[in-house]
Amino acid sequence: MNNKNLKKLVHSLHSILPEGLFKGMYQIVFPLYKDMIRFHYGLKGKLYYPFTDPNRRLAVKKIYSIMPYTLVGIGGLEATYKIARQLNRDNVEGDFFELGVARGGCAALIGKTIFDTDEPICPPRNLWLFDSFEGLPDPTKDDYDIAKGEGTGDHVHVLSKGSCLGTFEEVKKLMLDTMGFPADKVIFVKGWFQDTIPLYRDRIQKIALLRVDGDWYESTKCCLEGLYDKVVAGGVVIIDDYASCFGSRKAVDEFRAEHKITAPLCPDGRGGVWFEKYGAP
Repeated sequence: MNNKNLKKLVHSLHSILPEGLFKGMYQIVFPLYKDMIRFHYGLKGKLYYPFTDPNRRLAVKKIYSIMPYTLVGIGGLEATYKIARQLNRDNVEGDFFELGVARGGCAALIGKTIFDTDEPICPPRNLWLFDSFEGLPDPTKDDYDIAKGEGTGDHVHVLSKGSCLGTFEEVKKLMLDTMGFPADKVIFVKGWFQDTIPLYRDRIQKIALLRVDGDWYESTKCCLEGLYDKVVAGGVVIIDDYASCFGSRKAVDEFRAEHKITAPLCPDGRGGVWFEKYGAP
């Protein structure tokens, strides 16, 4: 079952089942669905990818290893890994950032491109991880597509306050213990973006990769307004929720229009987009 059909099934069940029964069923079935996707991805890797190039095999191996810790789809993970690796190959200076870490799987994948010894040598980098570690805040009026009556976007299920939760303790354990990343190179920033970005801005010098996974309008807008000017020429901005969250798309479109950003938006194949920063840093 592809993601589109899954969404239709979930929405249909949500409309006919009592809320309590639906939530209980979803909590059981969705992890099983994720396990099935991971199993299929790993099996395909074992059957087909030995006949592909070594870089592809390495990508599959690393993505498979972090899939239990992420809600990001395979297309988004593959695009993120490829972009981070290319930035390393091109020796683009600056740190790697993820804002909206959840349980940390995608951040771990980004970290692997910096710290794993089987990756291309890259300029010295830190990995910055911003998150409330309390899940999502409530959406605002800018997150609703009132004209089309589509709610906050095209989600598998309703994103309520506290959704996409990853605790500080579990993310820190994943980065430092499970992945073995150097503690002095991973910077955890706990709190809401509107509070933490102004607080840390002066400490941030250059950004090579800015990955924003905030879902909502205010979260996405805050990240772009607060950090885009730190992205170097040749750096890349990834917006995880552009096609799935109305508010995220609205914030990105407004920001790009206001700043006359003409770099094309490149889809990752599962709802996210990315674009390169042109011109002077």
